[in-house]
Amino acid sequence: MSERYPKPIVDFLKGEPTPEQWTAISWPLEPSVVVAGAGSGKTSVMAARVIYLAMVATGAWPAEHEGVMPGNVFCLTFTNKATENLILKMRRALRTLDLDEGEEPEISNYHAFAAQVLERHGMLIGLEPGQRVLSQAQRAQIAARVLDRMTFETLHTRWQPAIVGYILGLDEQLQNHLVEPETVVEHVEGKLDALRKARSAEPLLAAEERVEIARAVRVFRDIKAELGVIDFGDQIAHAVRIASEFPDVGRAYRDRFGAVLLDEYQDTNHAQAVLMRAVFGAGHPVTAVGDPDQNIYAWRGASLWNLLHFRREFPLSDGSESAQLPLYTNFRSGARILQAADKVIDALPANQRPDPDKLLRPWKRNGDGRVEVARYEHEVAEAEGVAERAHALHANGVAWRDMAVLCRTHRLFEALQLAFGAMQVPAEFVNLAGLIHLPEIVEVLAYARATEDPKDGVALARILTGPRYRVGLRDLGALAGWSRAKGAKLREVLSDLAFDEDDDLFEDHPFLMAEALEDLDGVQGLTDEGRARLAEFRDELDELRVAARRPVGEFLAEIIRRTGLLAELDSTADRPMALAKRRNLAAFLEQVHAFQPVDGELTLRAFLDHIDSIDDDREWNPVQPSDDDSVKVMTVHAAKGLEFEVVFVPGLANGLFPDARVQQNPARKGSSLDVELRRDRDLLPRFDDNMKAFTDALREQEVAEERRTCYVALTRAKQHLFVSSANWYGENLMAKGIGRFLVELLKWARQGGGVSWPPDDPEANGQASQTNPLEGYRQRFVQPWPGPARPDDRDELFADGWRRAALVAQEEGGLPATFLADLSPEERAAFEETSATRRTLAEHLRAQEAEVDERPARPSTVSVGRLTDYARCPKLYYWSAVRPLPRFAGPSARIGTEIHRWIEMKSRGQATLLEVDDEPDVTLEELAGAPGRHEDLRNAFVQSRFGEMVPLFAERPFLLPIEGIAIKGRIDAIYGVPDGPWEVVDWKTGQLPNADDPLAGVQLDLYALACIEVWRKTPEDLKLTYFYLRTGEERSHTVDDVDGVRERIRMWLRGIGAAAFEPTPGPHCRFCDFRPFCDPGKAWVDANA
Repeated sequence: MSERYPKPIVDFLKGEPTPEQWTAISWPLEPSVVVAGAGSGKTSVMAARVIYLAMVATGAWPAEHEGVMPGNVFCLTFTNKATENLILKMRRALRTLDLDEGEEPEISNYHAFAAQVLERHGMLIGLEPGQRVLSQAQRAQIAARVLDRMTFETLHTRWQPAIVGYILGLDEQLQNHLVEPETVVEHVEGKLDALRKARSAEPLLAAEERVEIARAVRVFRDIKAELGVIDFGDQIAHAVRIASEFPDVGRAYRDRFGAVLLDEYQDTNHAQAVLMRAVFGAGHPVTAVGDPDQNIYAWRGASLWNLLHFRREFPLSDGSESAQLPLYTNFRSGARILQAADKVIDALPANQRPDPDKLLRPWKRNGDGRVEVARYEHEVAEAEGVAERAHALHANGVAWRDMAVLCRTHRLFEALQLAFGAMQVPAEFVNLAGLIHLPEIVEVLAYARATEDPKDGVALARILTGPRYRVGLRDLGALAGWSRAKGAKLREVLSDLAFDEDDDLFEDHPFLMAEALEDLDGVQGLTDEGRARLAEFRDELDELRVAARRPVGEFLAEIIRRTGLLAELDSTADRPMALAKRRNLAAFLEQVHAFQPVDGELTLRAFLDHIDSIDDDREWNPVQPSDDDSVKVMTVHAAKGLEFEVVFVPGLANGLFPDARVQQNPARKGSSLDVELRRDRDLLPRFDDNMKAFTDALREQEVAEERRTCYVALTRAKQHLFVSSANWYGENLMAKGIGRFLVELLKWARQGGGVSWPPDDPEANGQASQTNPLEGYRQRFVQPWPGPARPDDRDELFADGWRRAALVAQEEGGLPATFLADLSPEERAAFEETSATRRTLAEHLRAQEAEVDERPARPSTVSVGRLTDYARCPKLYYWSAVRPLPRFAGPSARIGTEIHRWIEMKSRGQATLLEVDDEPDVTLEELAGAPGRHEDLRNAFVQSRFGEMVPLFAERPFLLPIEGIAIKGRIDAIYGVPDGPWEVVDWKTGQLPNADDPLAGVQLDLYALACIEVWRKTPEDLKLTYFYLRTGEERSHTVDDVDGVRERIRMWLRGIGAAAFEPTPGPHCRFCDFRPFCDPGKAWVDANA
């Protein structure tokens, strides 16, 4: 052939591949490892290799091997999100070839592959198909049961969450390294005598604890077996056992798949690598793709060792080492951004990089990019600096959604949100671990904790000093003083009873603030206003304790209602910020509903324990933020795989980033696996009775991990990178100072690599001021009553603040003349005009309040969807429209919305080909558990009889007045001619309803009534059709009883007007968003399970 490269590959890549890419694409059918740098287009190269193998197999491109058809290629990646992206990439690649329908690779992730092995071959080791897989929260629940079955003699703590954490932590390490608990016990007991002679007692104590924790792990695994459940680690371990003990299983997979692609191989743990070798070893054509510099999940078992030793672990058929291929051209970032990233990663030890000389090469089309390195005195100034830069960039045309703030720790989120709020920068905080640090969620959780645990003085104090009650420091001090005195008396009693001071009852007994609230008359020194506010809070807390008997989700929603958060958001003028906060609340409640116990009811205590367990700065899975036009704020670990035009990386301070705290130290922690039992032991230091040297070596390992994390953060940026640090964080007595990564970047920037500022910083050597400028910073959030609440509202006109002025005006029955004395004539005239307008408005409001009926107001309009809700279950309508609970559309519903939008665009012919064929949000498919759903639904429409038809109307709105209420709706499509017959069509992306469902046709019946009464059609002219895109089926009917339809609608509207909202339980309860709140619904589901 005359072409240099295959045209389908050039078309797919939108240009000729680089020499490196072509080498990886056209490599022979033998094992190889591709070391792919950040932004090097590795997924596109994998897809292009599938095209190449298919062209060779069909004779369209010459090679010295037979090639492999796409259907015989197996691709594995690490997360569901990556799986969906790879599916879309492969399908788009294969469109360049003329292949049979369905000829595409099988794509999965490592855990799904292990689940498949268990499902097909589990009986070989006695495992029944369909094993239930536990979530992390459910694992913690089962681990807590271990404490009921065994006693712990050597552990240094009695705190249950800590013990549960030790059990789960050691169990995960054992699973990752395929080590049995009994092996740990035997290994540790074999060296106890030697440890008794060590210079420090710590290694012996840790070893003895490890023996006890390993035995607890065995009990934990026994309980899982009794319950017939497994976790993700068990999946991999069982699959390894099957593949190792039954070679025919691996042989069958090798016969089925002629080529295997392993994506994100640096993120695999030891067990996953062993599974891959057991199934696809023996010289089989396996291509592993990964970047050792992006190995940032070591804390969860991901082993750098796997990628470093792939060539030896997956040799050629003759036993020699397989090849290592580079992909070092970065197509994402500007040249200066890559230089900054290389500056940080270059300091890694050579034995942790398969190519120590690796250097990312920039793609010339991306230009230089811009890097700014900044230093601030404290974290508030740093957060304000980020907000100001984001605001300035947005003013220059950068969309909010194209900016991201990547933090090493969630503790930076609070200052960032305050700064964003002050600058009116809309922000989305991604993932539950990030959500629980946001002020609106913190307040909800504080109420929940105070309700659950009367001794939780921190939660009580947070509420009392918060914006709702604003109890002053003087009153709070009086309350705490009473509590402290009571606590001292309790300690005296315990001492008299001869309790040991090390006993749990003696450990930091909390101020009994809840008891103080119950005895306010006995608390001395309270102001009258403070006593009234405390009494109000006490009464509300009593009511909440009654409400807490309800399901957890409903109770937390009740807290949201009581605190007035939704009403506050509805009334704010800053709509983007309000939308972001409402989304945060809805996402939080969605997480509540998603958390389910192993068995029994979800309790508030169990959920709060779950919240405590996920309060971690590192998420295991990358996420897909929403498409909302907001700045995305997340941890670096959550951002892996994403990219943004602008990236801010704040907090590069000592102890924050890098965070050199040692995660696993077997010489000090009983929950840490011995180095000798780990597969990656040759990369780790050994303990030789020198605790300091061992700990320092482990700390350097942590710094290396942090370097890789920083490298990932920096390489997310396309054109603008902003990195910063401050000297002071929080109100600590000691400054943190700028961290070593920022020092390295500052030096690089001064040498011309980037912009460092402020350029004349007197603290350029990293030395902070002697006193913390943030000392007392948080005190400004709470002012003694009745001083001005935050923010400070004092100005030239109102010296004591306008809130204080409002109180004076209320007491005197009008605005004092002194407030108007300094106004100019123009200002006075404007004031009087505004006052007159507002007095009129106030009179109207008072008149309306006087006529308020406690019953829900009769609505003036009802949507078709809400009316259908009422027909199905009045309580569903109530919680959706009358007393709405925050609701977050599920992924399946959002897929439906996108498909409806796509069909409308295609039907109207108002979209370009690019807009119609744009890639959908694959995260929705991931969450819905439906890979490829978008494309399947689109294809179903195109292949249907409607695909080539042009509708008379698309998305036609209507208002249908009945019983004094306007029913509003929007018909998906109407086919026909204006004066002739019409076919009214509604697109459905869900499953077909049961044939005996009496409400299955209600929606189209309403549409028919609108056609008859609004557009004067006759019933005989109407054909009503539901088209189910998932199956391609149609269900059509006509309206034979128009009066009957109208009467049913009237009956439902009368019920709404009469506030008749009793639930009607039935099969719909199984899928109801509000089932956790509805006792009759739950009872029906339980009775009909």
